Amino acid sequence: MLKVTSFRSRSLAGGLIAAFVLLLMPLPSFSQEQPQSYARQGSLQGNVYSEGMRSRVTNAVVKLRNLNNQKEYTSQPTDAKGGYKILGVEEGWYTLGVSTAAGDFNLNYGVYVKAGVAAKLSVAMLPGGMLEGKGGNGSGKKGFFKTPAGILTIVALGAGVGFGVYELTKEKEASPVR
Repeated sequence: MLKVTSFRSRSLAGGLIAAFVLLLMPLPSFSQEQPQSYARQGSLQGNVYSEGMRSRVTNAVVKLRNLNNQKEYTSQPTDAKGGYKILGVEEGWYTLGVSTAAGDFNLNYGVYVKAGVAAKLSVAMLPGGMLEGKGGNGSGKKGFFKTPAGILTIVALGAGVGFGVYELTKEKEASPVR
């Protein structure tokens, strides 16, 4: 008969308990907390175009209005390339509008600004005061799970889970030895 004596040592048991407690207790000196106001801000940038995204519009002002508290953010007039940038936007859902010499234009859907992310949204002015938007998350990259490696990862994880369920549920032969 095999005896297990490794857990009879008091120093080993004390060391394991201490390691477990250290893993569960947060240490305040290692925390990297940022001020609440800075951590909850993002930005929005892009270009303003005429209909069909044919030519860039200068001196247009882009406005964001928070759908929850109605706080409004305004860009500087667009530059010669039609570019705008709004910094320090708190995270949340917004409606977007553009004011030009030709009139006011509104986007017909909400825009979500995420904290810590520089979102990109280019808009084209349409007849009737509407805007058409084309944007992204600012990184210019596809999400991992939309790449071939991400899809392969999902398939492999699914196969692993399926095999694990199979192994756990298959009938096992009774052992003649106890």
